Amino acid sequence: MQDGMVKSAVRVFELLELFEAERRPLRVADIVDKLGVPQSSVSMLLKTLVARGYMEFDSARREYCPSVRIAFLGDWATRLPARQEAIQDAMRRLASETGETVLLGRQSGVLMQYLSVRESQHALRFSLSPGTMRPMHRTAIGIMLLSQRDDDQIGLLLRRYNAEAGRTGPPARIAETLRAVAFAREHGYYESANLATPGAGVIASLLPTPIRGQRLGIGVGGPLERLHKRRRQLLASLLAVAGKG
Repeated sequence: MQDGMVKSAVRVFELLELFEAERRPLRVADIVDKLGVPQSSVSMLLKTLVARGYMEFDSARREYCPSVRIAFLGDWATRLPARQEAIQDAMRRLASETGETVLLGRQSGVLMQYLSVRESQHALRFSLSPGTMRPMHRTAIGIMLLSQRDDDQIGLLLRRYNAEAGRTGPPARIAETLRAVAFAREHGYYESANLATPGAGVIASLLPTPIRGQRLGIGVGGPLERLHKRRRQLLASLLAVAGKG
Protein backbone atom coordinates (compact mmCIF):
# COMPACT_ATOMS: atom_id res chain seq x y z
CA MET A 1 0.00 0.00 0.00
CA GLN A 2 1.40 3.38 -0.97
CA ASP A 3 2.07 5.95 1.76
CA GLY A 4 -0.88 8.18 2.60
CA MET A 5 -3.50 5.83 1.12
CA VAL A 6 -6.43 4.50 3.17
CA LYS A 7 -6.54 0.75 2.59
CA SER A 8 -10.32 0.40 2.87
CA ALA A 9 -10.92 3.24 0.40
CA VAL A 10 -8.46 1.77 -2.09
CA ARG A 11 -10.21 -1.60 -1.88
CA VAL A 12 -13.60 -0.05 -2.64
CA PHE A 13 -12.25 1.41 -5.88
CA GLU A 14 -10.35 -1.77 -6.76
CA LEU A 15 -13.61 -3.66 -6.33
CA LEU A 16 -15.55 -1.28 -8.57
CA GLU A 17 -12.79 -1.34 -11.19
CA LEU A 18 -12.93 -5.15 -11.13
CA PHE A 19 -16.66 -5.12 -11.88
CA GLU A 20 -16.01 -2.59 -14.65
CA ALA A 21 -13.44 -4.94 -16.18
CA GLU A 22 -15.52 -8.13 -15.76
CA ARG A 23 -18.94 -6.61 -16.55
CA ARG A 24 -20.81 -9.47 -14.83
CA PRO A 25 -21.97 -10.44 -11.33
CA LEU A 26 -19.22 -12.00 -9.20
CA ARG A 27 -19.03 -14.31 -6.22
CA VAL A 28 -16.83 -13.66 -3.19
CA ALA A 29 -14.41 -16.36 -4.35
CA ASP A 30 -14.06 -14.66 -7.77
CA ILE A 31 -13.23 -11.33 -6.12
CA VAL A 32 -10.76 -12.86 -3.67
CA ASP A 33 -9.00 -14.67 -6.51
CA LYS A 34 -8.75 -11.64 -8.78
CA LEU A 35 -7.87 -9.01 -6.19
CA GLY A 36 -5.72 -11.15 -3.90
CA VAL A 37 -7.52 -9.77 -0.84
CA PRO A 38 -8.44 -11.88 2.25
CA GLN A 39 -11.93 -13.37 2.05
CA SER A 40 -12.95 -11.87 5.40
CA SER A 41 -12.09 -8.36 4.14
CA VAL A 42 -13.98 -8.87 0.87
CA SER A 43 -17.05 -10.20 2.66
CA MET A 44 -17.16 -7.28 5.11
CA LEU A 45 -16.68 -4.75 2.31
CA LEU A 46 -19.46 -6.28 0.20
CA LYS A 47 -21.88 -6.42 3.14
CA THR A 48 -21.21 -2.76 3.90
CA LEU A 49 -21.83 -1.73 0.28
CA VAL A 50 -25.04 -3.79 0.15
CA ALA A 51 -26.27 -2.12 3.36
CA ARG A 52 -25.54 1.33 1.87
CA GLY A 53 -27.35 0.46 -1.38
CA TYR A 54 -24.26 0.53 -3.61
CA MET A 55 -24.15 -3.23 -4.20
CA GLU A 56 -26.83 -5.86 -4.88
CA PHE A 57 -26.70 -9.46 -3.67
CA ASP A 58 -28.44 -12.40 -5.35
CA SER A 59 -28.86 -14.91 -2.51
CA ALA A 60 -29.86 -17.74 -4.86
CA ARG A 61 -26.73 -17.41 -6.99
CA ARG A 62 -24.51 -16.04 -4.21
CA GLU A 63 -23.43 -13.26 -6.58
CA TYR A 64 -22.79 -9.55 -6.09
CA CYS A 65 -23.19 -6.73 -8.60
CA PRO A 66 -22.98 -2.91 -8.33
CA SER A 67 -26.39 -1.26 -8.01
CA VAL A 68 -27.79 1.40 -10.31
CA ARG A 69 -27.03 3.92 -7.56
CA ILE A 70 -23.31 3.64 -8.41
CA ALA A 71 -24.00 4.78 -11.97
CA PHE A 72 -25.72 7.97 -10.80
CA LEU A 73 -23.13 9.03 -8.21
CA GLY A 74 -20.94 10.97 -10.63
CA ASP A 75 -23.48 11.50 -13.37
CA TRP A 76 -23.33 15.30 -13.03
CA ALA A 77 -19.57 15.26 -13.68
CA THR A 78 -19.90 13.34 -16.94
CA ARG A 79 -22.30 15.71 -18.69
CA LEU A 80 -21.16 17.85 -21.60
CA PRO A 81 -21.81 21.51 -20.74
CA ALA A 82 -24.69 23.18 -22.61
CA ARG A 83 -25.72 19.88 -24.22
CA GLN A 84 -26.47 17.76 -21.13
CA GLU A 85 -25.35 14.73 -23.11
CA ALA A 86 -23.39 12.20 -21.08
CA ILE A 87 -19.79 11.72 -22.16
CA GLN A 88 -20.36 7.96 -22.44
CA ASP A 89 -23.36 8.64 -24.72
CA ALA A 90 -21.15 10.87 -26.88
CA MET A 91 -18.58 8.07 -27.06
CA ARG A 92 -21.24 5.56 -28.09
CA ARG A 93 -22.52 7.93 -30.77
CA LEU A 94 -19.03 8.48 -32.12
CA ALA A 95 -18.31 4.73 -32.12
CA SER A 96 -21.57 4.08 -33.98
CA GLU A 97 -20.89 6.77 -36.60
CA THR A 98 -17.27 5.82 -37.27
CA GLY A 99 -17.15 2.08 -36.60
CA GLU A 100 -13.73 2.60 -34.99
CA THR A 101 -12.44 2.35 -31.44
CA VAL A 102 -13.24 5.44 -29.34
CA LEU A 103 -10.97 6.41 -26.46
CA LEU A 104 -11.31 8.83 -23.55
CA GLY A 105 -8.25 10.01 -21.63
CA ARG A 106 -7.04 12.35 -18.90
CA GLN A 107 -3.73 13.54 -17.56
CA SER A 108 -2.35 11.61 -14.60
CA GLY A 109 0.87 13.24 -13.43
CA VAL A 110 3.39 13.03 -16.26
CA LEU A 111 1.35 10.33 -18.00
CA MET A 112 -1.94 10.04 -19.86
CA GLN A 113 -4.50 7.51 -18.63
CA TYR A 114 -7.23 5.96 -20.77
CA LEU A 115 -10.44 6.30 -18.75
CA SER A 116 -12.82 4.51 -21.08
CA VAL A 117 -12.56 2.52 -24.31
CA ARG A 118 -15.30 1.51 -26.72
CA GLU A 119 -13.71 -1.01 -29.06
CA SER A 120 -14.46 -1.30 -32.76
CA GLN A 121 -16.22 -4.41 -34.05
CA HIS A 122 -13.64 -4.79 -36.83
CA ALA A 123 -11.41 -7.86 -36.57
CA LEU A 124 -8.40 -5.58 -37.08
CA ARG A 125 -8.82 -2.74 -34.59
CA PHE A 126 -7.12 -0.47 -32.09
CA SER A 127 -7.39 -2.29 -28.75
CA LEU A 128 -6.33 -1.52 -25.18
CA SER A 129 -7.71 -1.70 -21.65
CA PRO A 130 -9.19 1.18 -19.63
CA GLY A 131 -6.70 2.31 -17.02
CA THR A 132 -3.72 1.92 -19.36
CA MET A 133 -1.09 4.64 -18.91
CA ARG A 134 0.98 6.10 -21.74
CA PRO A 135 3.48 8.99 -21.97
CA MET A 136 1.62 12.23 -22.73
CA HIS A 137 3.86 13.10 -25.68
CA ARG A 138 3.41 9.68 -27.29
CA THR A 139 -0.38 9.76 -27.71
CA ALA A 140 -2.68 11.99 -29.75
CA ILE A 141 -4.92 12.47 -26.70
CA GLY A 142 -1.88 13.40 -24.62
CA ILE A 143 -0.82 16.03 -27.16
CA MET A 144 -4.31 17.52 -27.04
CA LEU A 145 -4.24 17.64 -23.23
CA LEU A 146 -0.82 19.30 -23.34
CA SER A 147 -2.20 21.93 -25.72
CA GLN A 148 -4.07 23.47 -22.78
CA ARG A 149 -0.77 24.37 -21.08
CA ASP A 150 1.73 27.02 -22.06
CA ASP A 151 5.10 26.02 -23.51
CA ASP A 152 7.00 26.61 -20.26
CA GLN A 153 4.67 24.31 -18.36
CA ILE A 154 5.00 21.66 -21.05
CA GLY A 155 8.79 21.90 -20.91
CA LEU A 156 8.75 21.42 -17.13
CA LEU A 157 6.43 18.42 -17.40
CA LEU A 158 8.51 16.72 -20.09
CA ARG A 159 11.76 17.30 -18.20
CA ARG A 160 10.10 15.75 -15.17
CA TYR A 161 9.01 12.81 -17.33
CA ASN A 162 12.56 12.35 -18.59
CA ALA A 163 13.85 12.38 -15.01
CA GLU A 164 11.20 10.07 -13.55
CA ALA A 165 9.67 7.82 -16.19
CA GLY A 166 11.88 8.31 -19.22
CA ARG A 167 14.55 6.04 -17.86
CA THR A 168 12.53 3.01 -18.95
CA GLY A 169 12.05 4.24 -22.52
CA PRO A 170 13.15 6.86 -25.02
CA PRO A 171 13.25 10.39 -23.57
CA ALA A 172 10.72 13.01 -24.58
CA ARG A 173 11.97 15.39 -27.28
CA ILE A 174 10.71 18.74 -26.04
CA ALA A 175 11.09 20.74 -29.27
CA GLU A 176 9.36 18.02 -31.29
CA THR A 177 6.50 17.81 -28.80
CA LEU A 178 6.03 21.59 -28.79
CA ARG A 179 5.67 21.53 -32.60
CA ALA A 180 2.96 18.88 -32.27
CA VAL A 181 1.22 20.90 -29.55
CA ALA A 182 1.33 24.05 -31.71
CA PHE A 183 -0.48 22.14 -34.50
CA ALA A 184 -3.08 20.89 -31.99
CA ARG A 185 -3.73 24.42 -30.70
CA GLU A 186 -4.13 25.83 -34.21
CA HIS A 187 -6.37 23.12 -35.64
CA GLY A 188 -8.27 21.84 -32.60
CA TYR A 189 -7.23 18.23 -33.22
CA TYR A 190 -4.13 16.09 -33.50
CA GLU A 191 -3.47 12.92 -35.47
CA SER A 192 -0.86 10.37 -34.41
CA ALA A 193 0.72 7.55 -36.39
CA ASN A 194 2.90 4.77 -34.97
CA LEU A 195 3.49 6.76 -31.77
CA ALA A 196 2.65 4.13 -29.15
CA THR A 197 1.31 1.28 -31.30
CA PRO A 198 3.02 0.32 -34.59
CA GLY A 199 0.61 0.34 -37.53
CA ALA A 200 -2.06 2.24 -35.63
CA GLY A 201 -3.06 5.84 -35.16
CA VAL A 202 -5.51 8.06 -33.31
CA ILE A 203 -7.26 11.31 -34.26
CA ALA A 204 -7.98 13.25 -31.06
CA SER A 205 -9.63 16.40 -29.78
CA LEU A 206 -10.85 17.79 -26.42
CA LEU A 207 -14.17 17.46 -24.59
CA PRO A 208 -15.32 20.05 -22.03
CA THR A 209 -16.54 18.93 -18.57
CA PRO A 210 -18.56 20.78 -15.91
CA ILE A 211 -15.68 20.58 -13.41
CA ARG A 212 -13.77 23.88 -13.20
CA GLY A 213 -13.35 24.08 -16.96
CA GLN A 214 -11.39 20.83 -17.12
CA ARG A 215 -11.21 18.99 -20.40
CA LEU A 216 -10.77 15.36 -21.30
CA GLY A 217 -9.22 14.01 -24.47
CA ILE A 218 -11.34 11.98 -26.88
CA GLY A 219 -10.02 10.10 -29.88
CA VAL A 220 -10.87 7.71 -32.69
CA GLY A 221 -8.28 4.97 -33.19
CA GLY A 222 -7.65 2.28 -35.76
CA PRO A 223 -5.22 0.81 -38.28
CA LEU A 224 -3.39 3.55 -40.19
CA GLU A 225 -4.60 2.45 -43.61
CA ARG A 226 -8.23 2.66 -42.56
CA LEU A 227 -7.76 5.98 -40.75
CA HIS A 228 -6.06 7.58 -43.73
CA LYS A 229 -8.73 6.31 -46.13
CA ARG A 230 -11.61 7.65 -44.02
CA ARG A 231 -9.83 10.61 -42.44
CA ARG A 232 -12.28 13.32 -43.55
CA GLN A 233 -15.33 11.46 -42.26
CA LEU A 234 -13.67 10.44 -38.98
CA LEU A 235 -12.41 13.94 -38.29
CA ALA A 236 -15.81 15.50 -39.02
CA SER A 237 -17.56 13.09 -36.63
CA LEU A 238 -14.94 13.64 -33.93
CA LEU A 239 -15.10 17.45 -34.11
CA ALA A 240 -18.92 17.38 -34.07
CA VAL A 241 -18.90 15.37 -30.83
CA ALA A 242 -16.26 17.72 -29.40
CA GLY A 243 -18.50 20.70 -30.22
CA LYS A 244 -16.18 22.05 -32.92
CA GLY A 245 -17.95 20.81 -35.99
